[in-house]
Order: sequence, then C-alpha cells, then structure tokens
Amino acid sequence: MLPEPVSPWSGARPAPWRLWAGATGIGAVVVLSVVALSGTSPTLFSCSAVLSALLLLGSYWVVKPWCVARSETWHRVITFVPMTAYVVTLGSVVVAAVSFLPDQPVVTGLALVMIWVFHVGGGVREPTSFAYERLRGRLTWTAALQVAAMCCGTVGLVCLIRDLPIPGRYAPAVFATCLSVVVGLVVASSKVFARVRKLATELDDRAQTMERCLDRLSRGAVVDRRRLRDAAEDAWDALNRTLRNKVETGFHQYGTFVIPSDTRKVLERLVTEAINNPGAPSYRDAVAQMHMLRTACRTKIDTLA
Repeated sequence: MLPEPVSPWSGARPAPWRLWAGATGIGAVVVLSVVALSGTSPTLFSCSAVLSALLLLGSYWVVKPWCVARSETWHRVITFVPMTAYVVTLGSVVVAAVSFLPDQPVVTGLALVMIWVFHVGGGVREPTSFAYERLRGRLTWTAALQVAAMCCGTVGLVCLIRDLPIPGRYAPAVFATCLSVVVGLVVASSKVFARVRKLATELDDRAQTMERCLDRLSRGAVVDRRRLRDAAEDAWDALNRTLRNKVETGFHQYGTFVIPSDTRKVLERLVTEAINNPGAPSYRDAVAQMHMLRTACRTKIDTLA
C-alpha cells in the first residue's frame, strides 16, 4: 500500500516561539468568547467575533511552519485542528445567539441564519491528507454538520418570521408557515442521513466488485485476459462515478468529497496500471485501497436506504 505523503520541511527547524505565539492567540480567542457569552450586547458580540477571526487567522500563519516540520502522527492531529476549532466556534456562536432570546429574536435569527450561510459557502474545508483513514469519520460528521447547519438556518428563519410586524389576524398563517418550515427540516434531515447510508452501501458494493475483478484478472488464464480486463474497466468506471459524489449533498459545487480529487486520480492511475499489468505490485496496492474503502463504509451499510 502506498504510504500517505507528508509534506517535508526543508531547512532549519522553526523556532518554538511560533507554537507559543499561536497558543497565545488561541487563548485570547477563548477569553474573547467568554467575554462575549457573558454579555448581552450585540455590538460586543460582533466585535469579539471579528477580532477572534483575525486572531485565529494570524495564529494559523504563525504556527504553520512549525506544524509542517512535525512527524506523520502529528500531522494527523494537526490537520484536523481547524475542523475541531470550526465545530467549537459554531457551538459557541449558537450558545451566544440563543442567549439573546427571548428579548432579541432578530439578533438570534440573524446569527443562526449566518451560520447556515457560512456552512453552505464552504465553512472550513475537510483536510485532504489521510483520505482513506478519515473516510469513516467523514461519513458521520459531514451529515451531522449538514443537519446542524440546516437546524440553525431553520430556527433562525422562524425567529425572524415570528418577529415580523404582522397583524394579529394573520397569526394562524404565520404559525402554519413556521410549522411547514420545521416539517421540511425534518424531511430534509432524514434525506441527508439516508443519502450517506446509500452512498456507503454503493461504495462498499462497487469497491468489492473492483477488488474481485482485479483478483480474477491477476489469477485468470491468459486466454481470458481480454474479458476479465473489460470487466475490471467497467467496475472501475462504476466506482469512479460513485467516488465523484459529495457525501451530504447532491450538488457538486457544494459539499464534502468522498475522497479528494488528487487522491482519486492517484487511485485511478493505480487501478489502470493493475489492469494493464495483472499481478504487478500495483495490483496489491489497488486491492489494499479497495479494502480501506470497504472498511470505512462497513458501519454505514444499509441495503434498504
């Protein structure tokens, strides 16, 4: 199996002050978050959010050279830190937004809707390193984050609708609209989780087919090579189409990849070489990648999704 590439750092090792400077910046963000949560001023909350974003960005650029020089184990942890910080930040914003209820529903609604807009706009990107090792978790948390963002957007929209200066005689219509939005959220959330289960099932099925085709091609008789090669090519086409899907959404411009494009292209070259040269070392590497795909999807298989 091909090793996961880790970007080497050429030159002198970065000074430890970078780590301490980054930690100081993150500590300042925590302090600002506590101050914002303890107050009820929208102005204080907005200023704290902007300053926190600037501090996080500055900390990232200061610490990045130090992070690049770490070992592979460190890289697995470090490359997931932005996503962890993203989730913690979203949770803090939600808590802060809810704290404005019931006195300032507009502030709450705008904050929650902005969370949804930020998530749809891309949020924090999933790290592309260790693509196969992280696939199992990716199939879980991407759906959970998608549903959480939709919940924030829905609750925020309901808060904004309920605060509109609407005459009392239209109150039943407003209530029906809010109820329809909530029902739509439940249906959409169910479809997101069903999509992930269906995707995992398809990945497992097509990766297994690809694995068996490569195995039969490497062990088959020479006279059957043409037929077995055609079957393997068809199996790869089916798997490749599945790998091009987004995990939590059907829109290719928005969502989280199954595996990154570069990783998929590397896998395509590996499979192509294994098909053209049966029994070569590339065959074992390709089979190992198929096994990793199937292992990641194992807990999500649902043939009835």
